[in-house]
Amino acid sequence: MNYSDKIIRSATVENMADINGVPDVQAFTRLYSALSAQTIITGFVYVSENGRAMQPLQAGIVNDEQAAAWAKIRQALPDKQLIMQLAHVGRQTTRSGAVGASTIKCTYCKAPVRALKKEEIKQIVQDFAQAALRAQKAGFDGVQIHAAHGYLIHQFLSPYTNNRTDEYADRPLFLEQVLKAVRDACPAPFLVWVKLSHADDRGLTLADTLATVKRIETLCDGAEISYGTMEYALNIIRGGIPIDLAFKVNPLFNKYPPLVARFWKRFVFPFYKRRFKPFTVNYNVQAAAEIKKHTSLPVFVTGGIRTQQDIDRILSSGIDKVSLCRPFIKEPDLLTKLAGNWKSACVNCNLCTIYCDSMQAVCCHLGEKNEI
Repeated sequence: MNYSDKIIRSATVENMADINGVPDVQAFTRLYSALSAQTIITGFVYVSENGRAMQPLQAGIVNDEQAAAWAKIRQALPDKQLIMQLAHVGRQTTRSGAVGASTIKCTYCKAPVRALKKEEIKQIVQDFAQAALRAQKAGFDGVQIHAAHGYLIHQFLSPYTNNRTDEYADRPLFLEQVLKAVRDACPAPFLVWVKLSHADDRGLTLADTLATVKRIETLCDGAEISYGTMEYALNIIRGGIPIDLAFKVNPLFNKYPPLVARFWKRFVFPFYKRRFKPFTVNYNVQAAAEIKKHTSLPVFVTGGIRTQQDIDRILSSGIDKVSLCRPFIKEPDLLTKLAGNWKSACVNCNLCTIYCDSMQAVCCHLGEKNEI
């Protein structure tokens, strides 16, 4: 099987921009050049200043300086298909002025949140369209609209966070408007993909996502299926729970005095970790297969895919592409190993996941002196 057009490097937090959101050209070029994947989705790139994540080194695409840096990265990688993931994080930030579908706070980030007015929603729709246009002019092959993991579009899709009484009580409407605006700004053959959580821990169901996919299937070129929100982040990326490392590098945890941290880890953590789902292989595949039954839209899947046999089975089932994230962090050259019986060297320790919330660039940390 020719895997080059079937396996995608899924987005990950890269932490390789400066504090102004300008991507480090050398660092991104080095990272993407090392990847054996032909198709690469960037980490989430913010589309407006009020849509920035808590990570200070998140890249943006809101001005000419950022766009020029992305263009240099594109020019350095002529043989790669580059897809820019566009995101507005909404309430999932620690920055001041957080906005969302409603005033319901994120229990992870805890920042006060203000419900968006209708005219502000319309502006954010245009922000996505302008960001996509900047990506296109920078030479990218397409964009992926991040509508998963509890970020702003997900907040409109979720029955938990969307308690609106205006027209946006129609939960898929915001995503629909974003996709229409992006497609109007960037006609085909420019690719427009979307990332969706098939369900979450706050009430979003597979039935909800099936209905959303039917609404948008003519507006985009593919849907990547994931799970969850940042409120229960390790249900998105399952595996190890490196709590000691979180208290060391995560700014939401490392502010606590040592005595409080020891108390929390001993007495609160045993209850806290019950929220998290255990790692199982291919944990989003069943949902993605169900979605594929009901749509003509190309469907991609990510989550716990760790062997060549599983990749073959997933592709043979009718799912169009497989997305891998942590395996590529561990083995950037993994596509060169698929001539045999490949099994990922990633052990799902989630050290890389915890470091996403630090100031360190993405890499595998296994083997360092970190407690898991």
